[in-house]
Amino acid sequence: MKRVIKYIALFTAVFFASVIYHTPAQVLLSAAPLPSNLVISGVQGTIWQGRAQSVSYQRQQVGEVSWRFSWSSILTLSPEYAVRFGRGSALGLAGKGNIGVNFSGPYIHTLLASLPAESILDIYTPPVPINAGGQVELAIRSMQYQSPWCGSGDGSLSWNAGYVETPVGSLSFGPTVVDMTCSDSTIKASGAQNSAQVSSEFTGELKANRQYQTQAWFKPGSDFPTSMQQQLKWFGNPDNQGRYSFNYQGRF
Repeated sequence: MKRVIKYIALFTAVFFASVIYHTPAQVLLSAAPLPSNLVISGVQGTIWQGRAQSVSYQRQQVGEVSWRFSWSSILTLSPEYAVRFGRGSALGLAGKGNIGVNFSGPYIHTLLASLPAESILDIYTPPVPINAGGQVELAIRSMQYQSPWCGSGDGSLSWNAGYVETPVGSLSFGPTVVDMTCSDSTIKASGAQNSAQVSSEFTGELKANRQYQTQAWFKPGSDFPTSMQQQLKWFGNPDNQGRYSFNYQGRF
C-alpha cells in the first residue's frame, strides 16, 4: 500500500510540474493583476521562454519583449530571466539585461538600454521649444530594489553626439557621461562634458523623501554661438575661470 501511495505522489508531482512547465504565458498574464496603463499583446511561449509582440506603458510603445529563464539561477535560490526589449518600438528603444528576485527582493544586473534623444522629448515636453539629437544610453551594472528607489546599485548614463536646438541657437555637447550610485534609496550622480562650444560639470543627489539638490557649472568655449552670447547675462557674472555656476534644491 505504501508503494502505491509513493507512486501516486510521484505521478501527481510529475503531472503538476508538467502542467506548470507547459502552461502558456498568456494564461498566467490574463490572471495577473497588471496595471491598467500596461498593455501586453501577442504573447507566445511559456513563462520559461517566450515573447510578447507588443508592449506599451502609459501609451508609449516599448515594442517586442522576449524572456528566457536561467535554470542555473535555481542553484542560488534567485530566479532570474534574461530579457530583450524594443524591437519594433516606435520610440526607437532597444535593450537587454537580466532581472530576478533574491532574498532581498527584485534586482537587475548587466542591463543596457538606448533611446534617441528626440524620443525623450516625445515623452516629456519641456517648458521651452527645443529639439535634441544624439543617442542616450543607460547601463546598469547592478541594482537591488528597495522602496522607494533602490537599496544598492551603480551604473552610468551617456549621451553620445548630443546637441540641442533652441530658438536662439544650437549647442553641440560632445560625449556626456554621468556616473550613478545608489545606497539606501539615496541616488548620487556626477558627470561632465566637453566640446569646442561649451564644457560643464555637475553633481546631484536624490533622497528617499524625494528631496534633491544639484550643483553645476558651464563654461562657454571658443566656438560658443554668438547668437547665444546675449543670453549669458541671465546667469549672472562668471568666476575668474569664466564659469557660470548654479545650484538647485527642492522636492518633487
